[in-house]
Amino acid sequence: MKTKAALLFCILVVLFPFTFIQMSVSADEAPKKIAVLPFTMNADRDLSFLQSGIVDMLNSRLAWKGKVQIIEKGAVKKAVDTAPGPLDKEKALKVGRALEADYVILGSLTVFGDSVSIDAKILDVAKSDELVTAFDQSKGMDGVIPTVNQFAEDINAKIMGKEVYRPERPTGDQPKQSGPIMAVGEESGDSGQRPSYVQRFKLEIRGLDVGDVDGDGKTELVMINNDTVFVYKWVKGRLSQFKEIKGAWSPNFIYVSVADLTGNGVAEIYVSNLTATNASTFVLEWDGSTFKEATKRESWLIRVVDLPNKGKTLLGQRRSTEGKYIGDVHVLTRNGDGFAAGEAIKLPTGGNIFNFVKSDLGGKGAIYTTLLDPYEHLRVYNQEGERLWKSDDYFGGSLAYMEYKDVNVNRMVQTGIRLFIPSPIFLYDINGDGRQEIVVCQNHSKVARIFGDFRWFGSGKVHFMDWDGAGLVSKWVSPKLSGTTVGYKVADLDNDSLPELVVASVTSESYFVGLPQSQVLVFDLK
Repeated sequence: MKTKAALLFCILVVLFPFTFIQMSVSADEAPKKIAVLPFTMNADRDLSFLQSGIVDMLNSRLAWKGKVQIIEKGAVKKAVDTAPGPLDKEKALKVGRALEADYVILGSLTVFGDSVSIDAKILDVAKSDELVTAFDQSKGMDGVIPTVNQFAEDINAKIMGKEVYRPERPTGDQPKQSGPIMAVGEESGDSGQRPSYVQRFKLEIRGLDVGDVDGDGKTELVMINNDTVFVYKWVKGRLSQFKEIKGAWSPNFIYVSVADLTGNGVAEIYVSNLTATNASTFVLEWDGSTFKEATKRESWLIRVVDLPNKGKTLLGQRRSTEGKYIGDVHVLTRNGDGFAAGEAIKLPTGGNIFNFVKSDLGGKGAIYTTLLDPYEHLRVYNQEGERLWKSDDYFGGSLAYMEYKDVNVNRMVQTGIRLFIPSPIFLYDINGDGRQEIVVCQNHSKVARIFGDFRWFGSGKVHFMDWDGAGLVSKWVSPKLSGTTVGYKVADLDNDSLPELVVASVTSESYFVGLPQSQVLVFDLK
């Protein structure tokens, strides 16, 4: 017995140092926790969109799977609201300790006339030290995004020891990369790129968007088909249906946007819906247990757009009784249970509610308009409305449409003409250089769009396009996807603080024999 006890003691003596070393290694390898606090906004106008955007940008830039854990926005906001006093260094450290964070980031944005200054810092919670600071003062908002981006890069390099990766155009000597988004010139028949997640649906998806629609601090996926709004949550590594909202009165849903325009921390769902000769649009809001219509049915076609110096903005356009777009595109505001029309958005001829974005393509403060024209070519216009460029290739290519019945154009007025709804076009900074790329799909048709009312697309891709001074060029592109690409968004769908490209494609249309089928694919971007 004594021999066994002595042997056990010897084993413990030998193993203890290794056990201690292993525990130390595990502790060392534990991911660092960062809490990004909401920036203090000192301005004479509402800049909540920019406040949220700065936090999202830092969360995206600093997230590093297995190395850095970003504390979710909801938990951070709750801790900030709970702690009394102004959001200064002392309060930031207190919030950081409450969240058990290793680092906290705080900052402020001050707007005075045309002068804009941003001040930010990251604090070591345990040591109460300022580790990296950032400051910039400029005319207008142009300096904000580059400063935030550089701040994140300095943190990654100086504190986390992470190399900053910037995609570049490949040279002939460079090997092809295997990632979710390819630099142009890297495409091949089989690039080896694969989605991290695929889910199939027995319905024809018409559009998608993402956002926190129930206020739980996590991102939900919102999809529509012709008559239903679907809300999905990411649960245990997959999409799980959360709610299904059926339409009433012969619904015909054609477009969906998700955004928190009321500023209450919960995103609304904006649905463009058609009647035979008009629109019957509505907004869904979460009431704590279900989604309810927050507006009466409005005769506007609507969409949420990211506008320069305005952020996410609700826009609307009327539809004529014949079934086409009519009048200007207006900024809309909520007025009780309806909408009030504000300023008109200046658009080139052919612009409509769904087919354009406005952005500083040249990086010098001038606002360009990029749109998908009625023939599905991309066009770029300057501020004076002069066309600068038109694509040779087709882009977009959707399946949803409005029926236009004008006896002066089509004497068989009973059948009507199909006006196809433009494919989504939006902005996203894919490479972190502070300049947003144009994001648009390109569906390929073997019948070359020659049959006006019938469409069939064999495959599609999502392009991220940049302005080179002479025209738009595709700099990054998704893998080729089977079917018709109908919806796409860059977002943190799985709530791991890293961005993903979420794409919906229709693989079997509803007018074919059999059931309609679609798929949602998720590509990790980091």
